[in-house]
Amino acid sequence: MYSLLSLSILAILVRRAAAQAQVPVFGQCGGLTYNGSTTCVSGPQCSLSDARFSVFSQCVPGTAPPPFAGPINFWFPFGDSYTSTTFDPTSVLPNIHNPLGNPPFPGFTGGGGENYVGYDTATFNASVVFTYNYAFGGATINASLVAPFEPTVLSLIDQVNEFLSGGVASKPATTPWTSANALFSVWIGVNDLAGSYFEPGDRGAFADVLLDEYFALMQKLVAVGARNFLFLNVPRVDLTPLVISSGGAAQAQLKSVISDFNTRLASRVSAFKATNAGVTTWVWDSNTVFTTILSAPTQFGFVDAVSFGNTGDFWGNNFHPGPAAHEIFAKDISALMVGSLWF
Repeated sequence: MYSLLSLSILAILVRRAAAQAQVPVFGQCGGLTYNGSTTCVSGPQCSLSDARFSVFSQCVPGTAPPPFAGPINFWFPFGDSYTSTTFDPTSVLPNIHNPLGNPPFPGFTGGGGENYVGYDTATFNASVVFTYNYAFGGATINASLVAPFEPTVLSLIDQVNEFLSGGVASKPATTPWTSANALFSVWIGVNDLAGSYFEPGDRGAFADVLLDEYFALMQKLVAVGARNFLFLNVPRVDLTPLVISSGGAAQAQLKSVISDFNTRLASRVSAFKATNAGVTTWVWDSNTVFTTILSAPTQFGFVDAVSFGNTGDFWGNNFHPGPAAHEIFAKDISALMVGSLWF
């Protein structure tokens, strides 16, 4: 009888074997819904119908073309379910057939369907972007400070350590990122604040404790060569249908805590840039974007500000924006970063 540990090891070995296996002639080697090997047997080449996304690619006889000349740039997002696509760094890595790597585009997201990471990787970009999405649903900055909904959730600390210790940080041949072509982004705080705003004590002081942890991790990324950072502040979680159901007092209290946290975050970003030579930063103000849309939802094509789960709703469920909202976010982020290598 297999133990859970042996089954987990077996699953990892199976995934790695699938990733390394060679595809036979006329076998599938890529595509939006493909999650297998992209290496053909000797001789055949993996045909592409599109340089970024092939609906279906297969190994066909012929002389292999030269490698894609690029430019290929890299994106390493960290965060929670507002960002996660459920990427597994031990499985198929981002490649020219599917720049998200795994799972198949658009991945598994908090709101269902595409999120801003998928849209900016697939559509609203200035180059081919290989995205290694370390974000994990339910994440907090430090699980010891704010416990996630279950102990298996990877905190921001865990995510950054997974990047640092998993081999990618060393810029291997499989992931040849550089300080110039790699973007690191963080959208975190939704679960930290929603899970602690009601606690007693000085919420501002607690925000500083959280941010101390946050920016200590950013310094670890700088130490291995990260120089380009996109920070996304905490959105209007007080306007989610879930929090609305808690009543007006809870909404007002959470709104105040979020506002204070975002003010402190902006100051930390400025200090981070000032103390790290060569670092470039962008801040996407998700809080203002949420406020603008939810104050006049019909102007943005949504039925109202509170419905969820159906076509025409801003909310994919009672706590997460849906794909239509994420498309707006992705466009806004690409506009913020226009002129950069990525979007």
